Parts: sequence; C-alpha cells; structure tokens
Amino acid sequence: MSSIAAEKSGRSNFLSVLRRRNFALLWSGQAISLLGDALFAIAEIWLVLQLTGSAVAMGTTVILTQLPRLALMMIGGVSVDRYDRRMMMLISDLIRGGVVFMFGYLVATNQIQLWHVYVLAIIFGVVSAFFQPAQSAVIPNLVPRDSLTAATALSQLTMQVAQVFGPLLGGILIALPAVGIAGVCYLNAASFLIGALGIAFIQMPAATNGARKTNNSMLTDLRDGLRYLFGFRALVIILLLAMVLNFSLAPLQVLMPIHAQNALGQGSEGFGLLLTMLGVGMVAGSIFVGVWSPNRRRGLWSFALCAVGGAFFIVIGLVPIFALTLAMLFVFGFLNAIINAMLGATMQGIIADEFRGRVAGVNMTIATGLNPIALALGGVMGDAFGAGIIIAAGGVLCALTALGGLGVREIRELQ
Repeated sequence: MSSIAAEKSGRSNFLSVLRRRNFALLWSGQAISLLGDALFAIAEIWLVLQLTGSAVAMGTTVILTQLPRLALMMIGGVSVDRYDRRMMMLISDLIRGGVVFMFGYLVATNQIQLWHVYVLAIIFGVVSAFFQPAQSAVIPNLVPRDSLTAATALSQLTMQVAQVFGPLLGGILIALPAVGIAGVCYLNAASFLIGALGIAFIQMPAATNGARKTNNSMLTDLRDGLRYLFGFRALVIILLLAMVLNFSLAPLQVLMPIHAQNALGQGSEGFGLLLTMLGVGMVAGSIFVGVWSPNRRRGLWSFALCAVGGAFFIVIGLVPIFALTLAMLFVFGFLNAIINAMLGATMQGIIADEFRGRVAGVNMTIATGLNPIALALGGVMGDAFGAGIIIAAGGVLCALTALGGLGVREIRELQ
C-alpha cells in the first residue's frame, strides 16, 4: 500500500512515515545517535568504576544528569515554543558531540578525572532539557496527523533496540584494545554529528517551526502554557494516566528482582529472563502498532488497554507462577508499547502547535521527578508488605485510573 493510500484509509505504517523525507532525516540521524548513546552509557559507567570503584560515584553521575534536566525541562519547553525548534536540536547535538569528543581525548591521553565525568553529566542533563521537548514538538510538524502513531511507534522501537543491543555492543568494543573507552567516546561523538547532519537537512514548514515573535517573559509564556494545559480536560486526564503509569512501573527496577527470588524461586538467570520477556513484548508491541496503527478512538483504545494491562500486573503480583509471570510480562510489554505510542500520538495531535513544547516540558518534568520518588517509595513499601503486593497495587492503580478516564466523554471520543 502506498503512503497516499495508507493515509486515505486512515492508516499509516513504518514505511509510509519513512517516505516522508523530513521525518526520515530526523529518525535516521537520531537512530544512530541513540545507538551511540547506548554505547557511551556503558563506557561511562565502566570508566567511573575504573577511576573510583565506588557505587556512590556512579550514582552521583546519574543524579548530576537528572537534576539539571528536572530543573530546566519546563524552561526548555518554553524555549521550544519561542525559538526555532530545528536549530535548537541542531545546536544540542553539536554541543554534545563536541563535549564527548573532548571527553574521549582526555581518556585517550590519560588526563581524565572524576570531575570531568561530573561536568559531562551536567552538560548532558542541561542540553537534554532543551533537546527532548524540541524533538517531541517537532514530529507533528513533519508527518500528517494520521501518521503520528506510526511515527511515535518507530521512534519508540528505535530506542528499545538501541537499549537492548547498545550495552552488548558497547561491552565488546570497550574490551577491544583498538577501541576501548576512548574509541567508544569518539564513536558517540560521530553519532551526534550524524544526528546533527540529519537535522540540518530538514525543511521545516515556516509557519510551524516554533519560532515566533513575543514580548512576553519566559514566566508569562510558562503560565500561559499551564493555563492552556489545565483548560483542556482530556489532556489533563491523559497526563494523569501517564503519571500513574510512570509511578506504578518505576519501582519494578527494585521490586522485580526481589519478587523473582522470594516468590518465584528464581536466580539471576530467571530474573534476566523476566526482563527479557518484558523487553521482547515491548519491541513486538512497537512493531505491531507501527504496522497496524489505529487513528480513530485512540483515547478509548489507550485507556481500555491500560485497564487490561493493570489487570495483568495484578496477576503478576498475586499469582507467583514463573511461566505465567513470563507470559504476563510479555503481554504487558506488548500492550504498554501500544499504549505509549497511541497516547504520545494523541497528545501530539491535539495540542496546538504553539503550546506543544510547553506541554512536553511539563510532561517530561513530571515523569523525571516522579521516578526517584516512586523508586524510593516502592522499595520501602516492598520491604514492608512484600514485592508482589506492591506490584499488584500498582496494577490496581493503573486499572482504576484507566477506567476512570474511560468514564470521561472527551477521552472516549478522542481521535
């Protein structure tokens, strides 16, 4: 089916969105950049381990990336709606590429110190606070509305594949004497350059580029964005569901290994298989929604599937059978990928272009801020009540929130 035919039928898929030159340029460059990031993440952790042997130092590196992102994400969202989105992404990739190249040089010449790692982490956190809202806001400028689900699914799939294969490839490259940590840094710098080249050749529609003349202060623009968001009931409910999903799923990082050992009687191999099934399910779900992407009743589909996914999580927490848990995690990963793609496409499609960056900034700030709270609370409650009970409670929270959303007419009628 041609891209034109796909759009006439109300459906779009990976091939049809990749026929869109501007989106293809963005996606291909960022796919390579994501792989470079995944390689570099392993190199950075291994470097800190070699320099210090300290878990505290590795944790500090992560925190120094997250805190600037959390602090500046809303400002980044306002900037995306005020300035040229394509140029913001281009500058962001060039900055990160240049910094990583210098970092690789310090490693190669044995001048690297821990404070260099911390500075790099801060710079990456600051830059991502502007790049991520810009990328989220620019995709609807590059594809038609009925292609947003497929475009979102393809971006999601690319990230998942990079996260699966990047660490494996990174570990192999670090072990090679001809590459090592410095070589991985140079590869990541090159990946940012490729990403920047893809962005440089994008031709943005003049009327939807984020650049607009305004005499308002950043604070006024932020207040206007929040007023727009909270005046849009369907959008508030979608953000609420996204918050609940993030809050419920984040503790899995600390709860699932405990549940695997204590309730399922599994060792590290079994735990690894559980995570693998979840990841495989998400990859399969991204492929499915990219091939079959419903463009009608996306609100209804998203919230209904979220209620079903919550029910699966209740079973995972309360029925400790290893084979059943494997199957449930695969199905949940499958559904979660579909939900994320459809909710992301729905939000991008209903938000007015001039507010898209600010809403993305608010959404990403909430997600980033809730993650450490959910991890800490999940760990404490897991110790107190048992990991399985808290996993099931997260499923109940997801299901109830989704069912509540289905009771809202605007959600059921969202296209």
